[in-house]
Amino acid sequence: MLRMAICDDDRSDRERIHRYVTEYLEEKNTQAEVRVFDHPDKLIQECESFRPQVYILDIVMPMVTGIQAARELRWNQPDAQIIFATSESSYALESFDVNPINYIVKPVDKEKLFSTLDLALSRVQLDDKITVKVKIKGGLCTLRLDDIMYIDYRNHVVSYHMANGEVVSTPTLRIGFSEYMDENHSDQDFIRCHESISVNLGAIDKLTKTDITLRNRELIPVSKSRYTEVADRYMDFRL
Repeated sequence: MLRMAICDDDRSDRERIHRYVTEYLEEKNTQAEVRVFDHPDKLIQECESFRPQVYILDIVMPMVTGIQAARELRWNQPDAQIIFATSESSYALESFDVNPINYIVKPVDKEKLFSTLDLALSRVQLDDKITVKVKIKGGLCTLRLDDIMYIDYRNHVVSYHMANGEVVSTPTLRIGFSEYMDENHSDQDFIRCHESISVNLGAIDKLTKTDITLRNRELIPVSKSRYTEVADRYMDFRL
């Protein structure tokens, strides 16, 4: 399902944009979970797990500007679609730093917002395109790739460690970890950081020569022999 976030410290602007978004979704017959925030700190904190595909952000807000918030959000969500809606046209040049798809000056024109949302949704990968089916005991389980922090291999069992702390495990396998990853995740953004651990590049918050800190604050090891490859892939992914 589509996920969207609106953040604006002005109540009337916030409610107007939310109303327009609701009208747009109804007109397009599109289901979405839309969350509304009145402060960028709340947005950043909650969206670490909520992870919207589309953001509509005011720029002039207390403590943290919309551009600063977008920089932090962009770090963990390089593919997110960002729309700025603001009363200050002077920030237009600076906003290009986070690659927004549009910069709308308030009062927000409904038709302009609708056309911008058309563009945003045309670029969004919805959940049916970013999921993986995992064989478990008794059947199959569908996991969102974005929610997978890392995958490990112990005693011929592959386990998927999720952002919410859940662990999803396969039955006992007859193949090794390398073969399993090649068969199931060869075209996805996973990298072996240890002999028995493959990490989701999109889940990495911090990388050192010995450890990886994931966005759910979990710490996993990096083997010395694999650090250079992990660092190179991670930089390619971010840039």
